Amino acid sequence: MAAAAEVEPAALAYIRHLAEELEDTAFEDACFDQADEFNDGDLPPRSPPPSRALDGVEDLLWKGSPMLAAYARQDACNRRLEQENMVAATAAAVADTGAAVDACRTAIAARLPRLRALRARLAALTTTASAVVGNAEEVTGAVEAEEETAKLEAMGPELPGLAEDVGVRAVPSAEGFA
Repeated sequence: MAAAAEVEPAALAYIRHLAEELEDTAFEDACFDQADEFNDGDLPPRSPPPSRALDGVEDLLWKGSPMLAAYARQDACNRRLEQENMVAATAAAVADTGAAVDACRTAIAARLPRLRALRARLAALTTTASAVVGNAEEVTGAVEAEEETAKLEAMGPELPGLAEDVGVRAVPSAEGFA
């Protein structure tokens, strides 16, 4: 209270009065009450002249006030608790997400052997289908060659005349295709 001894008694009394009146009042409520024109419980009537009151408050702030220091410590403690709660909530959310990821990995690992078996079966079917398609192409080619041979054999007597018209010297015989 050494700092308070140098402050004017009227200013100190006004500051105490303000602290008592505003002790259980939120800042927004106090501002609203001061702005309300019909407010009968106004604080300024008990105040000393404004310049002396402001000088007293300024002196208290410059010299330090145990009450202001206590408020600052309480505010810091409240902020720390709020941050600790946010960290705890975030850690819980991360743990929940990790558990969900682990559950998905377990489900995937359980289905992986079946997936591999299906892929192996699909590869075997693809190989079989390719072989069948390859055989079909060979059969189609053989049938087409047989049809061409039959056409040439049917054209047998006309073939040398056609070859001379086109300008081919030697025409293979149709028997060579059979």
